[in-house]
Amino acid sequence: MVRNADGWKVALAGTGVNFFMSIPYAWSIIASGLNQQLGWSPVQAAFPYTVFLISYALFMAPVGRWQDRVGPRRVITIGGVILGGSSLLSAFFLSPAGLAILWGGVYGFGAACCYASATPAAMKWFAPGKKGIVAGVVVTGSGISAFLMAPLVFFLAGFGMRATFVVLGFLLLGGITLLSRFINNPPGYIAQSKSLTLSGPWYRMFWVPQIIMLWLMFWVATGIGVTFVTHLDTMARVQASFGLGYIFVALFAFFNAVGRIAAGFVTDRIGPKKAMTLDFSVTLLALALLLQATSPFSMGFIVSILGLVYGGLYTLFPATIAAYFGEKDLGLVYGLIFTGLGAGGLFPLITGYLFDRQGDFYGAYIILVIACAAVLILSFFLNKPIEEKTTMS
Repeated sequence: MVRNADGWKVALAGTGVNFFMSIPYAWSIIASGLNQQLGWSPVQAAFPYTVFLISYALFMAPVGRWQDRVGPRRVITIGGVILGGSSLLSAFFLSPAGLAILWGGVYGFGAACCYASATPAAMKWFAPGKKGIVAGVVVTGSGISAFLMAPLVFFLAGFGMRATFVVLGFLLLGGITLLSRFINNPPGYIAQSKSLTLSGPWYRMFWVPQIIMLWLMFWVATGIGVTFVTHLDTMARVQASFGLGYIFVALFAFFNAVGRIAAGFVTDRIGPKKAMTLDFSVTLLALALLLQATSPFSMGFIVSILGLVYGGLYTLFPATIAAYFGEKDLGLVYGLIFTGLGAGGLFPLITGYLFDRQGDFYGAYIILVIACAAVLILSFFLNKPIEEKTTMS
């Protein structure tokens, strides 16, 4: 018999895995160090993070399929070794190309191994009415990571970027491989039937209207969030004349964590569709207000709201997928939609390009406002798929 205590052990271990693998949420601090210590341009400093997002997203679907079949523990262990090793090697290849390959491409694969496994494993231990909050607890590790890692990375950067990557590498290797020992599917687990199952091969899911809609919403919403992850330190300095940008990074990260838990409660109570519409509405309002923010206080308040709704996305989407499509292929379907995060990496690149040309972020904000308004409208048309009885290979 599955006990809630056993399930919470898995959930908390998954929270820890997400905590360690989410160091890239503090990338704006690393980017500032690369810029100030090594003379990298804003575009060069943003490029490894963009490659990471693309790699992370592209590997999520195959890794999700892999862990659906072999179980989460083995996949997370491999992910921890890859994450630690790529960070350690990055210390010896401190060039735009070196970090793009190691901290971008290789790290992205390791992160996919961890993230695609931790949340589905934990959700399988709990009844449907608790899946939203469980997903929120597990993904909160990412938000807590950014909140705590921002000052740590800022401190380590004072000793040089090489030392920063070495310390982070050992933390990743030790922390994730240890926590992976506590993550597994419930004994005798049999997946619930899907709300929608397709005849034919699994890749026919690409053409399900709800998956296309969820992908577009995830692409834009995460693209907005990672723009602030990448450029927030510079935004604070340029727009609010605030030299302690790491405080904004920590604020964004703290509310990122809070938003993941809050979104779990909201989703379990009002349903995923209404919760998603609410999230996009608040995001749009915050972006509009950001166009007028010039003081550290006003900008800090808006950044906190943006962190809250951005964090909520990582609870809303797995909970929505579980409710709409069931659990048997949760890793695969979430991984497929998660590829939108890779495409979302275009937003920080465009933002860096516009900043280099214009010297401010207002042009980028306008683009984000328009994109957010589009997915807000799209969310009104998101409905649960009609159940089919056929099976998928």
